[in-house]
Amino acid sequence: MTSIASAFLQRIRSIRAVLIGAALSIFIGFTGEYSANQIGYEPAATHLPPVFLVPFLFCVLLPNALVARIRPASALSFYELIMVFAMGWIASTVPDQAMTKYLLVVITAPFYFASPENSWETIFFPYLPEWLVLSDRAAARVFYEGLQSGQSIPWGAWLSPLFWWGSFILILLFVGACIVVMLRKQWVEHERLQFPLGEVGLHLISLGGGRGKGGGIGEGGREESSGIGEGGKRWIQTGAAAMSLVMIWNIVSFWGVWPPVPIMAVHSRVLSLDPAFPGLIFRMNVFVFCLLIFVNRDVLLSMWLFLIFYMLQEGSLNLLGVGSTTGTIIHGGLAGIQSIAGLVTFVLFGLWMARRHLGAVWRHALGRQSELDDAEELFSYRTAVFGFLLGLLFIICWLYAAGLSLPIMALFIILLFIFYIALARVVAETGVVTLDLPINSHQFSIAIVGSAQIGRGDLTALGMANGFARNWRTFTMIGTSHVAWLKSRWRQHRQTPADPLPDARGPGSGIASGHLFAGVALAFCLSAVTSIGYVIYAGNTFGAQNLRTDLGTDRGIRFYDLIVTWVNNATQISDLEILFFGSGVVIMIVLLAGRVLLPWWPLHPIGMVVVMSAPVRNAFLTIFLAWLVQAIVFRIGGPTLYQKVRKLFIGILLAYLFWQLIAMGVDLAWFPDRPHRWESY
Repeated sequence: MTSIASAFLQRIRSIRAVLIGAALSIFIGFTGEYSANQIGYEPAATHLPPVFLVPFLFCVLLPNALVARIRPASALSFYELIMVFAMGWIASTVPDQAMTKYLLVVITAPFYFASPENSWETIFFPYLPEWLVLSDRAAARVFYEGLQSGQSIPWGAWLSPLFWWGSFILILLFVGACIVVMLRKQWVEHERLQFPLGEVGLHLISLGGGRGKGGGIGEGGREESSGIGEGGKRWIQTGAAAMSLVMIWNIVSFWGVWPPVPIMAVHSRVLSLDPAFPGLIFRMNVFVFCLLIFVNRDVLLSMWLFLIFYMLQEGSLNLLGVGSTTGTIIHGGLAGIQSIAGLVTFVLFGLWMARRHLGAVWRHALGRQSELDDAEELFSYRTAVFGFLLGLLFIICWLYAAGLSLPIMALFIILLFIFYIALARVVAETGVVTLDLPINSHQFSIAIVGSAQIGRGDLTALGMANGFARNWRTFTMIGTSHVAWLKSRWRQHRQTPADPLPDARGPGSGIASGHLFAGVALAFCLSAVTSIGYVIYAGNTFGAQNLRTDLGTDRGIRFYDLIVTWVNNATQISDLEILFFGSGVVIMIVLLAGRVLLPWWPLHPIGMVVVMSAPVRNAFLTIFLAWLVQAIVFRIGGPTLYQKVRKLFIGILLAYLFWQLIAMGVDLAWFPDRPHRWESY
């Protein structure tokens, strides 16, 4: 094939993959909102959500596998599937509570829910930046109550807040991508993080019949193939068949024919030693369970052990009558403060360990002598460094215009990115798809300084930060860091005789790697326009307060009531809380030292970081069972059996997602007023 023909073929394949990814992104943006607003599901609640996996599996992978059987040359290549997968993943960080719900609640709530009883107008309205909210009361009213006959959607009232929030969000996401580019090599090559969710993605992609084979990283960072093979197919088929029987049984149980297998959201039990002790949640989540099988055993062990430890600690403190005095700011009490201290220490230690690498990145960006190669990154180190600095300048100017003073802003931004990096780093190593934190950066900033020492303008701006500071799906760089990991795996693939795969930027790859970041950026924008546009339409058509997702009736009131609480109840972190913060730092230092210095050390520091996350606490049984399964498998058959069992759970996951889609159709047809929830986080 001539070079001209090869280049033309590459361009066609690039366009094909991007178009499919764009269509998938629009579909995700719409279905994510529709299933939340009209059915009451939570399809985008996890970091690798069903709202993305279901359409990717059954609208992209399955048709591609059929095409590969009939006409292999026309099937999407492995690299094209990675492009589509990456675009879909990033698109899933938008709908419902991924981003849209938080954003629209902040924009729409103040001028609709303000009343003489809540005193919003007197306490913080003078400091409210009207260019960031829906200040047209009539537009806010029709959004929540619905249009009257003959009225049209007042799109003009939405232009200012959507433009300014949109510009801020895009810059914030780009700054996050710059951080990912600067840290990826440290995480992947030096710390050898596992990226379990990326591993799941590669296993799924390898089912799609794409030309070329996937690869994975086994336990301990060992390179392995994620090609399926005949033996692997049998394990997948076995898992899918077994899970299908369970799902069919449960779907039929909707009509009361027989009791369901207890794997749904309503099947939850709480074990508590005493009313003073928080309970351990016993609830089986099949989706989370399948993904946790890919997580290292020491991480799983640490997670459930720390869950028990913190339950005992919290209960003991309650029995002694010792508690936090800033409960409106720091959720989780003293144990929450201790965990957050561990998180901050964990991130700062990681940045300290990366100091030489970050210095080399800085020198490379300035054009000085460097051994670094940025060909495997989403974009160049120069773009990352200067993009980070310019983006940070925009964020500072935007927050200042929103009413945040520079001293408070400095603390807030530092904590914001510490928390963002923490979430991205933890999910990269653990693959916990439900991870959240007990406190947010704007709340923690107030806890440190004290609300009595902060002006109302700052408190108002920090209250509006609920739109992005408490959002762990979109802005924490979890999706972007996994896309960067996939990009590096994409380029590192060895050539195979059946499908020569040179450098991913070459004409044989089917996609120019420089297009990957542009593709995922396009995916985010398309999903955002679709998701936000649909919610505005649905709110004005049906009334947002009539939708099955909370678009302000509860959450919006709580967000802005919190400002009133900060103003009326002067709070400041106490000496006891400082003591527990210090104890959290000490515990984390011990855990890190044990991890680094003692090869036999059994406890992973991440166990302490995630222990106060409500979704993690709700998954106690799932975490314990995933660890137990791994322990038994390694005891019986070692790593060889473990690799086979992972494929068994891929089959279970595929069947679970397929029959969950069928269950949604059943709910729409027969149970539209009382849909059945499969997961609760």
